[in-house]
Amino acid sequence: MATKYNEHTPVMLNEVLSFVPKNKKLTYVDMTLGRGGHAGEILKVLRKGSSFYGIDRDEDALNYCKGYLLSYSNKVDLHYLHAEFKDATDLLKTSIPGADFILMDIGVSSPQFDDPERGFSYRYDAPLDMRMNQDDHLTAKIVINTYSEKELIRVFKELGECECYYPVVKKILKVRQEKTIDTTFELVDIIKSSLPSKFLHKEGHPAKQFFLGLRYEVNGEIEQLKTGLKKAINFLNPNGRLVIISFNSEEDKVVKDAFKEVTNNNHIDKYRRDNNGSGFIALTKKPLVPTEEEISKNNRAKPSILRALERI
Repeated sequence: MATKYNEHTPVMLNEVLSFVPKNKKLTYVDMTLGRGGHAGEILKVLRKGSSFYGIDRDEDALNYCKGYLLSYSNKVDLHYLHAEFKDATDLLKTSIPGADFILMDIGVSSPQFDDPERGFSYRYDAPLDMRMNQDDHLTAKIVINTYSEKELIRVFKELGECECYYPVVKKILKVRQEKTIDTTFELVDIIKSSLPSKFLHKEGHPAKQFFLGLRYEVNGEIEQLKTGLKKAINFLNPNGRLVIISFNSEEDKVVKDAFKEVTNNNHIDKYRRDNNGSGFIALTKKPLVPTEEEISKNNRAKPSILRALERI
C-alpha cells in the first residue's frame, strides 16, 4: 500500500519539460515512476489522446501514483507496470511498438530514503533492508552477514568506490562472529569505529559510499542501468526522445558511454551541419546540471546530471 512518505520534489523539472516533444499525441513511458513528481507535470502538458506507461519496481510507488495521477485519466490513457526497468521494454512490446518520450530518473526516490523502515539511509536507525522491490529476496542484512571477505571488498571497493574499505570489512567479519548485524546504525557504528580519523573528518557522512555500494549490490542498479538503457534507446520511435537523470559519476559514465555508442558522439548542431549521423543524436552537448536556485530550494538536486538523446 502507499506509505505516508510520499512527498517528492522532481529534480531538474524545467529541463525535463523542455525535451518533451510538442504539438502531437505522445506515448510517454516513465521507467522510474517513483511518486510521480515528474509524471504529474509532464501529463499536464501532453495533448489529449496521448498514452502514459508508468513503471516502477516499488509497488508502494505504483499504488500511490494510481491515485495521485488519476485526475489525468480524462485526457491521457494511463497504464502501470510493476517491473524492473531492464525488463520494461520487453513487456511493453506486447502492447506498443515504441515510445515518443522516455524518462529515466535513476536511483532511490526521496520517499524511499525518508521511510526509515526501508533501510536506505544511514541517518535513521532501521533494519538493514535497501530493497527497491520488496518482493526481492536479497537484503543488505544478508549481504553484510553472509558475504565472504572477497565479496564484501567487491561491494565496497568496486560498487561503492570506498577509499578505505578493508578495516570496515575486517570489523564486519569480526562482529558478525559474535552476533548478527541487524540495523543501519549498527553498521554505521562499525564504519565509524573502523575508519582512520582523516576519513571520519572528510566532507560528507563516512558511511555514504558504503551504503551506496550495498544499495547497488542489493538492487543490481548498475547492471539494471546498462541493460535497461540499451533497450530504452532501441525502443524509441522516430523523433522519440530519451531523458536520463543520474546522481553520481559512475551512473553518468554508463549513460555517457551508451549515448556515445549510438551517436558516434554527434551533437544535434554537428549532425544538422554535417548531415551524417547514426540514427541518434545527443540533445545535450554537455550534461545539464541543476541551477543554483534549484539547489537552494532542494539540496537533493545538487548531484543530479541530465543527458538527452533523440532518434532520427
